[in-house]
Amino acid sequence: MSVPRLAATLLLSLLSAAAPSQATPVARARRSLLGGQHIDGRCPPRFRRCLAFTFDDGPEIRTTPRLLDMLDAHHVRATFFVVGHRIDGEQPHHRAQRGLLREIVRRGHLLGNHTYHHVVLGNLRPSQIAYEIDRTGDIVERTTGRRPEIMRAPFGLLTAPRSLGAVAARNLTPAYWMIDTHDWEVTSAEAVQDRFRRELLEHPYGGVVLMHDTRPWSVRAFPLIMQVVARRNAELVARGEAPFAILNLDQFVTPRGNEALRGAPLNLRRPNARRGAATRASR
Repeated sequence: MSVPRLAATLLLSLLSAAAPSQATPVARARRSLLGGQHIDGRCPPRFRRCLAFTFDDGPEIRTTPRLLDMLDAHHVRATFFVVGHRIDGEQPHHRAQRGLLREIVRRGHLLGNHTYHHVVLGNLRPSQIAYEIDRTGDIVERTTGRRPEIMRAPFGLLTAPRSLGAVAARNLTPAYWMIDTHDWEVTSAEAVQDRFRRELLEHPYGGVVLMHDTRPWSVRAFPLIMQVVARRNAELVARGEAPFAILNLDQFVTPRGNEALRGAPLNLRRPNARRGAATRASR
């Protein structure tokens, strides 16, 4: 057994002895390495119902600008999880997509790290994990002046001790989701809207919403989704119940430093079982 593998085994053994018996090894590792600080997809405790829109895999010059206009029209702030290879290079589309990062920030949205190549971190060596995270963070910081301090692992998979350790060492706040629009497996805005409607029935208190700004039907679906939200809020208010508050991920976390983000100690649990599949087709 290699030294790193032995160290990981000993770490999980120690965590198993110290943690309550009902906690999974993954949860125990997260509690130790991340201090229990991550965005698990559910609303912050002070909100009865909420929705926070997040967009993965961009930016994409052919679709993201239109989405930004739609977000403005609906007065919604969102979080964009950036894939590094889309903004690294001197081809015209690379330069244009770096410009999009500045525009995203200028319009009041957040940027998150979604790694460089969009690969499963647990399959990589420590040096490769460091590259995936750091290269993306470096480019975003050089482009916008701000380094992302929130990240979403590709496919929502953040379980291997070496991946957790890399995230913890960089003070990154992992972000999961609760509502999956499945926009990666359909090809029409109406289908995305229908998926969202069904997910909202399954998760009646809402939470973090997963979408992708690289697919034109996802962008076209956003105003349709907001129609669903408006109708649902009208029904809730008519019954005297709390409507869905539209949040951004900075309202799920506790500030660290000046404008940096650090995850609040929300409920530590394994992410939605479908998270691993949610971006399986993402690129």
